[in-house]
Amino acid sequence: MREEERTRIARELHDELGQLLTGIKLDFASALRRLQELKTSGDVIDKLQSAMGQVDIGIAMVRRIATDLRPAALDHRDLGGAIEDEARRVAATSGLRIHVNADIHGEVPHAVATAAFRIFQEALTNAVRHAHANTVRASVSTLRRRLRMIVYDNGLGIPADRMPQNGSLGMIGMSERARSVGGTLRFRTRQGRGTLVFLSVPVERS
Repeated sequence: MREEERTRIARELHDELGQLLTGIKLDFASALRRLQELKTSGDVIDKLQSAMGQVDIGIAMVRRIATDLRPAALDHRDLGGAIEDEARRVAATSGLRIHVNADIHGEVPHAVATAAFRIFQEALTNAVRHAHANTVRASVSTLRRRLRMIVYDNGLGIPADRMPQNGSLGMIGMSERARSVGGTLRFRTRQGRGTLVFLSVPVERS
């Protein structure tokens, strides 16, 4: 239900607010051309150009928020391709070295693919923000009617007080996502020796 609501909100943000901001930008651009033709004073032109820049920032924010709310990559790619795309995006912005091996056969149910994708996102976030890792290795595959995903980072490891049983919201959320699709999620960590996240979910053959 949460994912459905997130998808609805993301679409409204992208379609309604995104289109509104784009329309405002086009109106500003038209007004700017007219003012330039009229040789309007430079300070007015500068303020209008600044406003257009703010609209551009708003459009970019809407796109980013909409992407965070729903994994748009899954609309165009299978789970393996979506995870590879996300790995490239995070690597480009964080400097993290991410190696992904995807071996998906058949169609993965949307709910399972969404849960796995979100868990992968959270694992990368933890690797960057908390573990201070420099390398992540991930694999996702389907075999014998199960989806298996492993994400390993070479970071600092997870402190005991951040393990799911001790109330870490991010890790609790990951575990809840796995359970919501009938799967299991396990964490293996050693202080200073990285963290391994293992997801296993039953899937029907396509």
